[in-house]
Amino acid sequence: MRIKILLLLVYLFLPTSAFSQVVKSVVLDSVMIQAVKRGFDVGDFIEMVKSDTSFLRGFRNLRNAPHEVKGNMTIYGKKKKISGARYQYALQVSDGKRRWIEMQEENVSGKFYNRKDEPGAYTAELFDDIFFYKDTLPVLSSSVSISAATNTNNSGNINKLKKLVFNPGAEIEGVPLVGKRMAIFDDEMVRYYDYSISTASFKDSVSCYVFSCVAKSDAGDYPVLKSLRTWFDRKTFNIVYREYRYQYSGMLFDFDVAMKITMGYEKEKLIPKQILYSGFWDLPMKKQETVDFELDFLLK
Repeated sequence: MRIKILLLLVYLFLPTSAFSQVVKSVVLDSVMIQAVKRGFDVGDFIEMVKSDTSFLRGFRNLRNAPHEVKGNMTIYGKKKKISGARYQYALQVSDGKRRWIEMQEENVSGKFYNRKDEPGAYTAELFDDIFFYKDTLPVLSSSVSISAATNTNNSGNINKLKKLVFNPGAEIEGVPLVGKRMAIFDDEMVRYYDYSISTASFKDSVSCYVFSCVAKSDAGDYPVLKSLRTWFDRKTFNIVYREYRYQYSGMLFDFDVAMKITMGYEKEKLIPKQILYSGFWDLPMKKQETVDFELDFLLK
């Protein structure tokens, strides 16, 4: 039977931090209780979760390497009826200094594109700018920030979207009303969440530490990040899987977004292998939309 306890300060000299209340609130399973007794430091682990770079590194590896990408996207109209769909198969080609996309196959049905031959869904437009971009772009060094400028008209929105993907649980500046409410590691957010660290086997093959942050049932609408679960390889501490859900409903805008991202190794490089997305958006000056998509990647 799985044993859970509320983690108190294990040592009196445990250093204080900006998320000390989070550390105190973490619940452990029986394996992690024993790990703490052997020296596992919960505070250090939370700091690692908060500042992880393996997730971003995997996407950078993909961005700079020749690879194939397959994408299935479905746009829904009223009453969840399909209004448009698209399948794409493309190759990213690189000469070491530049990278570009060569479309190999595209199948479209319904009202996926508008009269200007642009995606009718805002989500599709943004993700095309990231994964099926039309320009030739530089291969950037690993030191470049995830918020590095792009050459598209949507660059500001893309950078916010990148932060949602790469840094779930971090405050997002420039997003009215909800930006600070995404900061799950701030002590003021502790009352809204249940935090836990457990152990599990990912796909029956990778032994993992699992960090979970789930909004409490009585938290109401204040927490925007409703759930975040991340599987870390116990040997390398690299992320192998992450799933999360954002939800907000207000006078200015509504959204409900869920993502699942599976990481893996190819040619000794950590890359995202699959991205599953399901999202509803109702934004000012934009048509309400519901979109599902799946992206699969393979290094060439």
